[in-house]
Amino acid sequence: MSDFIQGQRWLADGEPELGLGMVQGTDARTVTLYFPAVDDERCYALRQPPLTRIRFERGEEFQRRDQRKAEVKAVHDLNGLHVYETLDGEMVPETELADTLDRNSPLTRLMTGQTDHPNWFNFRAALNAGHQAIWSAHLNGLLGTRSALLPHQLYVAKQATERTRVRALLSDEVGLGKTIEAGLIINRLLQQGRASRVLIAVPDALQAQWLVELVRRFSLHCEFYQSEDHDFGMGQVHLIPHRLLNDIEEMPWITAQEWDVLVVDEAHHLSLDDAEVLDDTESWVALARKTPHLLLLTATPEQLGQEAHFQRLQLLDASRFTRFEDYQADESHFIELSSVATALYNDDIDDALLDRLASLGIEWHNDSRRALADVLDRHGPGRVVYRNTRRGVSGFFPREVHTHPAESEAQRQQWLVDWLKANRTEKVLLITQTAEVAQELSHHLWHDHGLESTAFHEGLNLIERDRAAAHFAKDEDGAQVLVCSEIGGEGRNFQFSHHLVLWDLPHHPDVLEQRIGRLDRIGQDQTIHIHLPFLPDGPDAVRLRWYHDVLGCIETLQPAAGAIHERFADTWFANPDDSALTTEVRQSLDELNRELESGRDVMLELNSCRQPEADELAIQVAELEQNTAENVVEMAANLLNLHFETLDDGIFELIPSDNMMIPVIPGIPEGGAVITFDRQRALVREDVLFVSWEHPLIVGFMDILSGTQLGQASVALLETKQVPAGQVLLEVQWQIAIPPRLAHALKPYLNHNLLRTLTLEGGTADLSSALTEASLAPQIKTLPVKMVRKLIQSAKERIPPIYDVGLGHAKAQFDVAVADARREHEAASDAKIERTRYLASVNPLVNEQDVVKAEMQAEMQRQAWDDVELQPVGVRMILCAPPGTV
Repeated sequence: MSDFIQGQRWLADGEPELGLGMVQGTDARTVTLYFPAVDDERCYALRQPPLTRIRFERGEEFQRRDQRKAEVKAVHDLNGLHVYETLDGEMVPETELADTLDRNSPLTRLMTGQTDHPNWFNFRAALNAGHQAIWSAHLNGLLGTRSALLPHQLYVAKQATERTRVRALLSDEVGLGKTIEAGLIINRLLQQGRASRVLIAVPDALQAQWLVELVRRFSLHCEFYQSEDHDFGMGQVHLIPHRLLNDIEEMPWITAQEWDVLVVDEAHHLSLDDAEVLDDTESWVALARKTPHLLLLTATPEQLGQEAHFQRLQLLDASRFTRFEDYQADESHFIELSSVATALYNDDIDDALLDRLASLGIEWHNDSRRALADVLDRHGPGRVVYRNTRRGVSGFFPREVHTHPAESEAQRQQWLVDWLKANRTEKVLLITQTAEVAQELSHHLWHDHGLESTAFHEGLNLIERDRAAAHFAKDEDGAQVLVCSEIGGEGRNFQFSHHLVLWDLPHHPDVLEQRIGRLDRIGQDQTIHIHLPFLPDGPDAVRLRWYHDVLGCIETLQPAAGAIHERFADTWFANPDDSALTTEVRQSLDELNRELESGRDVMLELNSCRQPEADELAIQVAELEQNTAENVVEMAANLLNLHFETLDDGIFELIPSDNMMIPVIPGIPEGGAVITFDRQRALVREDVLFVSWEHPLIVGFMDILSGTQLGQASVALLETKQVPAGQVLLEVQWQIAIPPRLAHALKPYLNHNLLRTLTLEGGTADLSSALTEASLAPQIKTLPVKMVRKLIQSAKERIPPIYDVGLGHAKAQFDVAVADARREHEAASDAKIERTRYLASVNPLVNEQDVVKAEMQAEMQRQAWDDVELQPVGVRMILCAPPGTV
């Protein structure tokens, strides 16, 4: 034990709450310390006192009594006292240190006996390894979604987020998952730390749909706007109706907040001219311009005309889309290129095509894919607009309409009962306009006819809706029919059902398509049968003629149906038997469809899902998911005292206990939850949470480890004959710490951000390769707390030299890891700059300014590597003893 000198600062092992003690004096047997933080004085025996001397090393930060902080440049000894030379050139004796110690390094915790169960060490390593694997694969933010791994959705999300500022128009056709793409982009920005505040504006009728999608698919719990008392300052994600964006009273409250991401669904419903009624600084347009990341969603980007579409593009990037006339000229050029792109895509090569490629400056390498990529690079809007269509995405099945005329309401209901009884193995979705009709019909089917039916309507809360949907989804003992109000046409997808009963018809073809879209989606594997029971003299008979016979929008998706409906519906319904009018409507429908088809941007569609990159991306995510977080959750359950039990194959229950180490389970409802780590099971069972490496549960565990000292220090026993009894092994985990503001850019290039050293007392070698974590973990044993403290006391003088040996090895590993990562990052940055420079030479919407931005960004990131640091995050002292010792 070091000699005690008056004025020295020591920490009481096991009682860090006393703060930093100061030596007052000694006698023959004891030393007296005064603890100013608690105004208490303690005496300790000179022989093995439970005390640890505090010494700050070069580069560490300390706090003075006047609360000022300083960084250590050098440490000097003066008559037994430490004197710290700061970067400012001041000399600070240890007597001037603050009385409370804000230093909980792993080594300090070990030396002072603040240890945890050894398994915490393994837990920290496993959690960090799984987390880093996702970053290293450049796939962070793409794994946590409860949805099928569809290449076009993953590709859009990854491509959009490759740019520093994500400003994009998502315009996929109905049924292709624009909401999922937007959610993936939001999730990726949040996971990468590039955003923390998100504002989502949607049509009033779609608020429930978005709420469900955010919670169930992305585990994003949002602040749901319901009244003018809404607090826009709290929470991360806010979900509001469109009308607020043009509300003179509400917009000042919205614009007063800082937002990182603005998402506007059905963006074509919001006229950019409406903003003029507001003060310019408080309009939604002004908000969109100043928000770093902007997503506009619309399935009909040019529905209101090309000029309105240009205005939205200008909102996304005013520096690129400057004049409408220039945009029109560029679009004409892109449409000319569409034939070239189509021929290359279909591998339809002839001399004329080769001549056209040569005129574009594209070399032919006998490779259609390479040439196609070169052609697509010339498409400017493809860097801002994404549009996937059913032509380019496989997996859609035909629709068949079955009409069932009935003379009365009773006859309609009898048809339904008879059909359900004759087709008991079929799952049937029935949609009607009101909750009252849905409840009455479901009650009638079950109580009067014994048909397993469940109701789904806006009168139920989210949990009740989940239960209804889950009951319908179950193969055995589940409901045969789910009777929904209009809300059933929004937010839930039932691709496993192949029969849709439309009990009534909505007033707009877009709503009709929403209803059919619950079944007609990617994932559907059979023909969709649409049943229409109606009264021949009722209003639905006329609507059926309008939708089926005139617009033809029940059996097929009609992009022009909405616009034609708004133009002719009132006139036609007033004169449904006017054959001339019907002919005019059909001609207008055909003409508009031809216009849409002729204006169809094949280049844009191919650019929105480039192959084979998109398919390879989905394969990479699937392969990465093979290593699930199940082991980590099981370890956490054991360490935190949670109940984790297997319910079924791949299905688990995670519920809190009375003696948990933490107040709540992060990302899990208060009463617990049923979870799975398998994506396919999660897609079938909507009542089961899908826990990926990006689920809030796993992120919460990461926060627990980073925000507390759990697992930083532990002691274990290794029974072995190969090491002399009483020798100490010191295992240390070291983290490569990156500045948070650029972690998303640098972290993917590190193969490992957690390093490990294992050193033996008296030795100089690093044994971490010879004794891996996997091989060491089963061999070590825990020790009683009292024995741990005695071991620490007896080994206190021996630990620092072993630690210093490990630190030397860690620095060597750190230098190699950072050098490799830096080299890989610089190569990627150079490639990105060259790519941007090439695009500037062929793409009218990429210019020299983009090259300069790419170069500046690369240089800023290069300099950030200088600020990367090595930090210890966990230390485990392992006592070696002969077998049978414990």
